[in-house]
Amino acid sequence: MNNYYSWDQWMQQVMEQMLEQQRLIEELTQKLEHLQSRDQTKTVIEKIEYHFDQLKIETLEGTLQIGLTPNGSPETNIEDLYTGQTAEPYLDELMGHSVPHAIDDYVRNHDLSLPGDHRDHMIKDINNQLPERFKEHKKREPNLSNEQIAQRLTEEIKRSVGQYLDQYENGGSQ
Repeated sequence: MNNYYSWDQWMQQVMEQMLEQQRLIEELTQKLEHLQSRDQTKTVIEKIEYHFDQLKIETLEGTLQIGLTPNGSPETNIEDLYTGQTAEPYLDELMGHSVPHAIDDYVRNHDLSLPGDHRDHMIKDINNQLPERFKEHKKREPNLSNEQIAQRLTEEIKRSVGQYLDQYENGGSQ
């Protein structure tokens, strides 16, 4: 018995496979066209108009700014590159020591009751503002050393904390 196909049988089998492949290609082409046509039907929103004057505000929440936000400060200060000074050790000292102590000293000296979470929120808020505030001072007075700027920021922090806690004590802000 001969295990080989005859030439006609082999040709017949190849033709059937080609026809099956052609059918599969046409099916995939149709699916692709369908998917592409679906992607092209996207919604386009031309213009959105906001009417803020029609909103009713019942509660107002946000970050407490207590005088440490600079106006339009740049992202980087090129003078730091020339002086070789970096602000990080001074900022670390301000954030880790000066800010919490300014709050604690004021609370202790004025016999205030300040909830711990309120204190933590104040510290976090001030610490978030310090890097930009430092850059602002460096921009305004480039001849000051980082230590001098840190000293000025410490005084600003004490004044701002005092002003805020005076208002807090008098029921003006909570």
